[in-house]
Amino acid sequence: WGHDEIHYLDHSFLFAGVWWEAFPNISGSELVLVSTNPPDAKAPSTANPIEEKSLLSNGTAAPNFTALTPDGKPITLASLKGKTVLLDFWATWCGPCTASMPGLEKIYKQIKSQNVVVFSLNVFDNKEAFDAWVKKFSGTTYTFRFAYDPAGQNNAKSIASKLYNVSGIPTLYIIGKDGKIKASLVGSGNEKNLVAELGKLGIKAQAP
Repeated sequence: WGHDEIHYLDHSFLFAGVWWEAFPNISGSELVLVSTNPPDAKAPSTANPIEEKSLLSNGTAAPNFTALTPDGKPITLASLKGKTVLLDFWATWCGPCTASMPGLEKIYKQIKSQNVVVFSLNVFDNKEAFDAWVKKFSGTTYTFRFAYDPAGQNNAKSIASKLYNVSGIPTLYIIGKDGKIKASLVGSGNEKNLVAELGKLGIKAQAP
């Protein structure tokens, strides 16, 4: 943008030929950008504003949900009870989300034998983008589990915002074997904090 251009983020704005809406994450340190329709478009935007709430507290029972595996089959969080779950909320358009995945993969390789799973849930996104991304990266670059939120770009109905009070991504919850939340981390570059929180649960790993 030029120096004389002012953009108010309570409205959609045009950048690089695409209309966007911007929302601050929980800490206010990052903006979540979601593509939207032009202001004069007849169809309503699917990028609904996300109500900002506090993340679920440690000790809270993790809400169950049903998502879709890359091959379209339903998968529930409850099916993973008895394992420690790293529930990672992300989107294909979120740079910090994809930037954090290499570190998460390195940690996962150290802890998967300790009855730990990474459940990487794609949210605030469209199915075509998810399918293309997973086809390119899943099973090769990344070996943990991916799933898609059926709510798609309907932020108000998203598993992330509706059940887990997520208003900015990446957000990661650590869920214990008892199905209760043990910790939550917001933003990228949290490998050391993740390793520290896992250590409290007796799970051994080293930050990459």
